[in-house]
Order: sequence, then structure tokens, then C-alpha cells
Amino acid sequence: MSNRNLVNQTIQKLENLLGEGTYQVGDKLPVEKVLAEECGVGRSTLREAVKILEHAGVLTVKQGSGTYVNQHRVATYSTEQLLEIREMLEVQSGKLATSRFTTEELMELKEVLFERNEALEKGRFAHYVEADLNFHWLIVKASRNPFLIRWYQEILPDLKQTLSSFVLRTDNYSDNTELHQVIFQALVEQDEATVVAATLENNQRELVRYAKK
Repeated sequence: MSNRNLVNQTIQKLENLLGEGTYQVGDKLPVEKVLAEECGVGRSTLREAVKILEHAGVLTVKQGSGTYVNQHRVATYSTEQLLEIREMLEVQSGKLATSRFTTEELMELKEVLFERNEALEKGRFAHYVEADLNFHWLIVKASRNPFLIRWYQEILPDLKQTLSSFVLRTDNYSDNTELHQVIFQALVEQDEATVVAATLENNQRELVRYAKK
């Protein structure tokens, strides 16, 4: 079994434990060794599952204390609204960045894209989400527009939690790697129309994921 599938199964086992009421809001989970045995996996696999659950706001890891079950926070916005503003910012940033990327910045973007794809393949979902957001963040920064940069920076923590929650829904999750490759290549070729079209498609797929949750 691939590491990605093993992490998927561990996530489901942990969510089942929480859903069945084995652990309640505020409860401290067993130490890593015990919890790994309870899930029937190695400790490294458990760590990856816990990381993505932490990113999604399900768990809180307190250094030196342990891992606790979170109380779901009440958001002042809907997920749909968050994805709408993300689309607006990424599309406009992509338009501007197409002609403003430096060679060095494109090299960095290529490295982050490789890092993103490798993390997904190996089932390192928390790292995958971080690298995925970093890919888009680098494009926003390349827009050289301080307002776009500030506004996108403000929604990054919420995007991290939302996208992590999408990854948890492994039955419905489908990766957009090919679209990210298209966006990168279009930026290299300074093809603004393709950058915009692929960015729109990527965001529309996120809305579909949200609808399936």
C-alpha cells in the first residue's frame, strides 16, 4: 500500500474516533506511540495524519503538552465567500505577474511546484497544502501590487484551514496538478490568457470540492 493511501486510512481512523465520541472536544489524545498502535500504523504515518488534521482545525498540537481535540470556531464568512475572493485575487495577480516574473522567481516557482507534487505523491498532505498555497502566494507577490499582496496575505490562514479540510475528504478529493503545470508553463511563456483560464479552472474545481463536502 502506498504511503499516501496509508495516511488516508489513518486520517479516516482518527476522524472515526472523534466522530464516535471516543475523544470529545478538549480531550487530550493518547501519546504518539499509543495512538499509532490504536490506529495500527507507524508513528511517521500518524504524524502526517495529525498534521493535516491540525491544519484543518480539527486538532491542536501544543508543544510539550500534547494533542487536543479542537472546538470548531464560528467563522464570520462562508467557505464559498472565501473561495470567491481567492479567485478574484489569484486571477488579477496572474494577469499582472505574467509580464513581471523574473527568471529567478520562475525558478523558485518551479521548485515549489516540484515540492508540492512530491509531497502529495508521498502522502505528506500538510506539506502539500503549504506548498500549494506557496505556489499561488509567489504568483501574487510577483504581481508587485501591494494591495493584492496584503489582501491575499490576510486570507492565507483561512485558505490553509479550508484546503486542508478538502484534503480530509479523500473520497471526493481530486488533485489539480495538471492545472498547476499549465499555469507555470504559461507564466514562462508569458501567455496571460492561459494563466487566467487555468487559474479560473483551478478555483472552479475548488468550489466543486466545497459542494461535495
